Amino acid sequence: MKAALPSRESSGHAKRVPILSLRGIDRGFPGAMALMDVDLDIHEGEFVAIVGPSGSGKSTLLNVLGLLDTPTGGSYRIRDVNVADLNVRQKAALRADVFGFVFQESHMVGRDATARNAVLGLRVRGVGIKVQKQMVMPALKRFGLAHRAATPASLLSGGERQRLAMARAVIGTPKVVLADEPTGSLDTGNGKIVIQHLRELSDAGTTVALVTHDPGIAAAADRIITMRDGAIIQDTGHLKDTASIPAPTTEHPESKRAFGRSLRHEAADAVADALSGLTVRPAKALLLIMAFLLGSGGLVAAIGLSESASVKVSTRIDAAASDEVRVTRSAGYPSWEAISSDLDASRRLSGVLDAGVIAELSSSVVQPSTFRPASFPEQPTFNGAVRIIDSAYLRLQGATLSYGDAALLDQSFGGPVAILGQNAASELGIGKPGPGVVVWLYGQPVPVVGIIDEPGRDPILPSAVMVGVGSYSLTDNVAASLVLRTGPGMPAAIAEALPKALNPAEPGTVEVRTVADLRELKQGINTDLGRLVAVVSVILLAMACLSAGTTMYLGVLARSSEIALRLALGMRRRVLASMFLTEGAVVGILGGAAGAAAGMVAVMAYASLEGWAAVLPWYASLWGIGAGLTSGTLSAVYPAVLATRSNPAHLIRA
Repeated sequence: MKAALPSRESSGHAKRVPILSLRGIDRGFPGAMALMDVDLDIHEGEFVAIVGPSGSGKSTLLNVLGLLDTPTGGSYRIRDVNVADLNVRQKAALRADVFGFVFQESHMVGRDATARNAVLGLRVRGVGIKVQKQMVMPALKRFGLAHRAATPASLLSGGERQRLAMARAVIGTPKVVLADEPTGSLDTGNGKIVIQHLRELSDAGTTVALVTHDPGIAAAADRIITMRDGAIIQDTGHLKDTASIPAPTTEHPESKRAFGRSLRHEAADAVADALSGLTVRPAKALLLIMAFLLGSGGLVAAIGLSESASVKVSTRIDAAASDEVRVTRSAGYPSWEAISSDLDASRRLSGVLDAGVIAELSSSVVQPSTFRPASFPEQPTFNGAVRIIDSAYLRLQGATLSYGDAALLDQSFGGPVAILGQNAASELGIGKPGPGVVVWLYGQPVPVVGIIDEPGRDPILPSAVMVGVGSYSLTDNVAASLVLRTGPGMPAAIAEALPKALNPAEPGTVEVRTVADLRELKQGINTDLGRLVAVVSVILLAMACLSAGTTMYLGVLARSSEIALRLALGMRRRVLASMFLTEGAVVGILGGAAGAAAGMVAVMAYASLEGWAAVLPWYASLWGIGAGLTSGTLSAVYPAVLATRSNPAHLIRA
């Protein structure tokens, strides 16, 4: 049932506008009504106690009064302002200017010092640090906490935290202090101290609304409102003549000028809180930085390695393109004699300095092995290439041997001989040539007469097994290629002359690879490398974003009390969002910078190992830092949205 408005209201009150006025207020939740048709006027300077059993709607009423919760029906006015006409931002500003909150659990930012917690209400309002310093110590002295100013709030006792909550509530000179079970978790002595402070606030002119289930605590108030099942069932009325109450004396001389919101101060404080949150949780920050380090480091390494590989490939191709022409017959060569004939004809052309031959064999058919076939049930498969070449080919490529003589490829002495690349020799378990050192090819032992030390232009040579021209009889046409070394600038002219020189009757059967073909190949390789970089980078950064976003999401859940407190004190939601976005951006930049450095070190180490010239574009580090910043900020978007959409009343109840 709804109580009628008290009849003991003085005539002065009848003419005065109440500071808080509810009419027909309902607040429903799924399956329950927390408030039903509540009418209530509270005048300035009153000390009101709201009592009733658990679940009667006391805390919900206080949350509605403090703009922490929104009624589902009725009207609410603060002075002459209709709350229903305000948007979220205006409600936050009004909450910061009018109300101070004291909660049962005090809701401190445990990592921050006592003094910093005390001025949290000022900080969320954008009040400058100078004014904060002027106001904080008098407030702490008033509540006996001056000696604990530098102590982290997490180290305070329960009574000290609640006194700190009182100091935080009044330091901004609120017109109304709302206290929800402020003594519920305190012993009797500390509970009396808190009530005494509330009494002093009321006597000084501050309006106080206190929720309690303790009749003894309620007796300290001037007016007691009793609730049951979401309705006011009794109201002792306005027993205190508030007309003679003095204006609050806690207001700082500069407060009227200084309490206007400053976007600059709000932003600076959000950044400071973000950095504070990272420094007091180093393990979390390190995990986030590592996630972005991997993503950005992978990006920088991919860019550097692709550029280094591209330069290496381009150098080799450009070197070949300036003085090399390759020729083959479309139908292949029927015999080694036909190959020798074309080599001789090519060497006679003006501008050709030397010519060699190369033909690829299938390693699955040749089956290179260290051991006799069928010696073991399962012998390892050779992973390299198998080639037929002459000594001229190695000479043209600039290859050198650490053991043996390349000329042995041209003199088989009645049987094939093999030269191995370093990697192929290692795979086959061969250290150096010598008597009895063989490699099995086509199921037959072939003496190893040399090992290549430097491959020159041909990157396949280190992993290849090579036998001399004429080592094996041809049963089918072989797709051999002639490799010609020319004078500078001569490849184009020689390419035109070769078809007629080698086969005047059918020049179309002679295929020539020219400079243009090689440059097209180079462009294709560079494009493929760029595509690979993009794919790898996107995957790495997506993984970093997912990992960091999950960590920050869990961080939001763990900081629900802090989020509720900041929103209750009037922090604007976009400023709260900027705090989380700043955290993401900072760890992203740090991770991006660390990743850029790690990626560059990885590129230099790998390039040195491969004998490449390390190429690190000037923009690679900027890409790494930029990628870290972007991915860090993006990973914080959902946690920031989640924080700003939080209902402070629900979080406080939780």
